Amino acid sequence: MSIKGFSRAEFEEILPVLLTPTTPIRSAEFLRGRERILEEIRRSFIQPGRHVFIHGDRGVGKTSLAQTAAIEHQSASADPIMVGCDNASTFYSIARNIGLKLRATDPTITKSTTGSKIGFKWKIVSAEAQKTIERGNIPEFKTIDDVVGAFGYLAAQHSTAPVVVIDEFERIKAAEERMLFADFIKQVGDQSLPLKLIFCGIGSSLSDLLDAHHSCYRYLTAISLDRLGYQPRLEIIQHATSAFGLKAEDTSVYRIAMISDGFPHYVHLITEKLLWQAFEDEHVVHETKPHHYSDAVKAAVKDIEAHLKQMYEKASLKYKTDYETVLWAVADHHELKRRSTDIYYSYKRIMRSTSEEPLPRDTFNQRMNALKKPAHASILSANRQGWYEFSEAVVRGYVRLRAEARGVQLGNEHPLDARNPASLANAPQPNVIRSRQ
Repeated sequence: MSIKGFSRAEFEEILPVLLTPTTPIRSAEFLRGRERILEEIRRSFIQPGRHVFIHGDRGVGKTSLAQTAAIEHQSASADPIMVGCDNASTFYSIARNIGLKLRATDPTITKSTTGSKIGFKWKIVSAEAQKTIERGNIPEFKTIDDVVGAFGYLAAQHSTAPVVVIDEFERIKAAEERMLFADFIKQVGDQSLPLKLIFCGIGSSLSDLLDAHHSCYRYLTAISLDRLGYQPRLEIIQHATSAFGLKAEDTSVYRIAMISDGFPHYVHLITEKLLWQAFEDEHVVHETKPHHYSDAVKAAVKDIEAHLKQMYEKASLKYKTDYETVLWAVADHHELKRRSTDIYYSYKRIMRSTSEEPLPRDTFNQRMNALKKPAHASILSANRQGWYEFSEAVVRGYVRLRAEARGVQLGNEHPLDARNPASLANAPQPNVIRSRQ
């Protein structure tokens, strides 16, 4: 034990409450930097028939935002419905999954509504479908009307205000399936079903994910979720360390905020590793030290998702240094899209810092072009001549971590004053969950 006042059992109990690198956040208390967006969702849900579609890069926290909002708006008598899409999902398979979760757990307590309308404007579920549901089953859906009728009936069994989260919507590829979802969204609004829907998907705009039936767009509030800003990143780190009565050394806080690249997963993961390094120190720790940070970064690299590691190693041909340093150069700035001229400038700076000879410009350009090809995991893309970006923004954060683990610091041009890391000490201190001396 090296954090004063905390046994191992206490440390292990509190840590996963503060930091959740592997699970979505489900409480507004821990959802840093999303207060304005939560308020936008609240205002959207005031209107009957209006739903929310959250879109953005992988890893920016869409699921955490969706689940937090769902819990906030779900009536207390039941839990919100969470369903995910996969490559085999269809509209009707997702609808059936939602129906199973809306259904009363004990079919013997299902309310009977025979001979009456279910709600104000809802379609009456067929007698056959009603009997199927009351026996504890969900009928096979064949039309949108089947789904809307059954959901109108089931929603009353579930709770006063059911909220449904449909995650990973980008995995629904077929245009005809997306059209069915669009029709369903419109019908939920037109028939005043008491459901609130929250969709999540990877995409730069709503039309990327729901390029169908334009009349359904008026039923949706599109939320474009960006990477976390600097202040929320700092709050996550400082909130977690302060809860254990620790002061995080300023430069370490700065570096975590920098290399996390605005992805909540990386902030939570590196901070978790930092706290473990402090806890396992042989001496009592009151303030984290640079070696705690360095060891935390190395531990975080080992823990990152396997497919990111595979993508990185395929792109860099594992241990072929010149591809790896080119990747580091692409990530050496807060902007996602960069000109090749600027990337080469970063590359030369990195090579100077490692006392190595840089590649000539033409060879460097060849490396950049190769990194767009499948043989190198198509890790880069170029949308216009001379401009490059990572094919998935979340990969950039992993590239930054790998460089940091090798002692190469990236991203010094960030708007936060990199020349004065001590300025972070003036950042507002978050409330402490628990601090013991």
